[in-house]
Amino acid sequence: MQTNRHLLFCFPFAGGTADFYNPLEKECGSGIQFIKLEYPGHGLRRKESLCDSFEKLTSDLLPLILNTLKSYEYPDYSLMGYSMGSIALFDVLRNLIECNEILKPKHIFLAAHQPSPIRTLKEIPENELDTWVKKRTIEFGGVDEKLLDNKIFWRVYLPVFKNDYKMIANYNFYASNFFTQIPATIFYSETDTPFMEMKEWENFFKGECEYIAFSGSHFFIHEYYSEMAKIIINNTVGDIGV
Repeated sequence: MQTNRHLLFCFPFAGGTADFYNPLEKECGSGIQFIKLEYPGHGLRRKESLCDSFEKLTSDLLPLILNTLKSYEYPDYSLMGYSMGSIALFDVLRNLIECNEILKPKHIFLAAHQPSPIRTLKEIPENELDTWVKKRTIEFGGVDEKLLDNKIFWRVYLPVFKNDYKMIANYNFYASNFFTQIPATIFYSETDTPFMEMKEWENFFKGECEYIAFSGSHFFIHEYYSEMAKIIINNTVGDIGV
C-alpha cells in the first residue's frame, strides 16, 4: 500500500467517531488522504473496551499510526485533533517524537480545546455526574436534536461521553517537559474557548503557531469546514486538491 498523497491523521472529539471528519475530507480533495482514527469503544470499534486514560489510548493508536506510515513508505503527514482529539493528538505526538522511529509530522492542526483539563468535572458529585455530562454534551451541540430525549441513545452513549470527559479531567499536559518546533495551526471560537486560553498551546508549540478564529459554538467546524479545508491544504500540499 503506497501513496503520493499527504496523509492526515484525524482524532475525533469526546464521544465522537471517525466519520465526524467526512465533510472536511471531501472538501480537502484528492491531494490529502485522511486517516480517520477510531477510538476503542467508539463507532466501528464500539464492541471494544473503552480506554480510561490517554496513556492507554496512545498505546492503542500509536502502533496503528507507525504501521500506517511504514506501509506507505514514510510519506509526508500531518495530525489533526478536534476538541478531545486535540489532547489525544498531543499525547500521541509526544510519544511519536520520543520513540524516534520516523520523521516528525509536517504540521499540527488543533481545534476547539485549550491545553488544560475540565477542572469542574472533579467537583461534581458522582450521583450528579450523569446529569452534568448530559447537559454539557447537549450545550456543546454534540447530539442531534432528534436524539435529545431518546432514552436508548443515552443508555448507550452516556457512558462513552462520561468516560471521555473523565479522561480529559485527569490529563496532565505538564507531566513532561515536552515541546516542539513543528508548526501548528489552532482553530477556535472565542465564544467557545477564549483566545487567552487557546494561546497556552504556545507552551508546547514553540515554532510557528497560527490562530484562526471562527464564530459560533464548539462545533464551528460544521459551518466552516470549507474555510478550514483551505487552510489545511495551504499548510500541507499547497494548492493541490483545491
